[in-house]
Amino acid sequence: MRRLSLHRRPAALVVVVAIILLTTAAMVVGPGALSDPSPAGSATRVVSATADLVVTADHCAAGWRSRTAGHVVFGIEDRTDHSGEIYVFNPYSGVTVAHTALDPHAIVRLPVHLPTGRYRWSCRLEGLPARTSTVVTVGPAPVLGGPAGPTFYVPVTANHMAGAISSYRAYVEEELTLESSQVQLLATAIAGGQISAARSAWLTAHLTWHRIGGAYDAFGALGTSIDGTADGLQAGTASPQFTGFHKVEMDLWEDDSLASAAVDTTALLADVGALAVRFPKESIAATELPLRTHEILEDALRDELSGEDDYGSGTDMASVEADVDGTRELLSLLAPLLRPRAPDLLSTVTSQLDALDTALSAAQVDGQWVAVDQVPLAQREQVDGAIGAALETLALAPELLHVVGSTT
Repeated sequence: MRRLSLHRRPAALVVVVAIILLTTAAMVVGPGALSDPSPAGSATRVVSATADLVVTADHCAAGWRSRTAGHVVFGIEDRTDHSGEIYVFNPYSGVTVAHTALDPHAIVRLPVHLPTGRYRWSCRLEGLPARTSTVVTVGPAPVLGGPAGPTFYVPVTANHMAGAISSYRAYVEEELTLESSQVQLLATAIAGGQISAARSAWLTAHLTWHRIGGAYDAFGALGTSIDGTADGLQAGTASPQFTGFHKVEMDLWEDDSLASAAVDTTALLADVGALAVRFPKESIAATELPLRTHEILEDALRDELSGEDDYGSGTDMASVEADVDGTRELLSLLAPLLRPRAPDLLSTVTSQLDALDTALSAAQVDGQWVAVDQVPLAQREQVDGAIGAALETLALAPELLHVVGSTT
């Protein structure tokens, strides 16, 4: 939960890579070779041909534009002095379609099967910053079929999203008010020297934060101060930038220090209060809610089910359960837009989230939440399978609700 901007990582951790085409053949061909399809799954190097896509030090896949879905052979030219790789992926589902190596001043021919959807290229060249192309639409984006059979992409405008955004804003404002009161109760328990009560109050307040749905740093620097980890900080947990819920968690569980917890909870309360004041004035992009619907659980998979943000409480599974609640809330807000575009999606993902809740409850040991690495293997596998299924379905939401005229 660490970014306000909408620049997302290109690959989701959970979505199974659909097609990876990476066999390189060393075969020199003539200038007309790019029009001749090569066997599926092969990338062929050529010494002279007209390139469809061009990679430079400043641009990735220049020439990338909307096209019809299906099989295509791309000629990709690396016009730099650097070797590396290029891959094409769906930035909303995280599915990588194909990738290949690049050589300086050479063209590679890459056969790709592009299903309907929206795609971008990513270029990783040694010694140069990573670059990505624009996102383009390939063919008419399909949606899940209903009783009348499959339908097709129905454009969404910013006006269509206005009602959902208004309802979301009201929801977050109400939850932030609740959050403030719960953090105040945490401070009271700490001041009273009641470490057991403080731990319970911490968990209650932390789960409310997860229900708000602050995935991928939806609330910017304040969100990081409220629920950031020590990951990436030069001084680690000793860094003054390590603040918020996880710092208090470390105080209460690892250090058993009510004195430290009192100081850090005071800072946490101030940050929550500041966000409650700022949030009503924040603009919310029309593209944000569909993306966040998928990203809440994606964030849970990366940080919580890996145990990377556990600072002693062993409550990551409880956090995922709260993330499910936040996901359901967003789905309810977007339901009027999703139903006409994907009649089966809501019922499908609701069943999948129910299965995830069931798996999470079964992951408790003797009725208590335990650290991820202490969950029995069979129960952990059930959780992993359930969240994976839900994420695959939720990945459709950003495509179905792509806002016309947006660049994300």
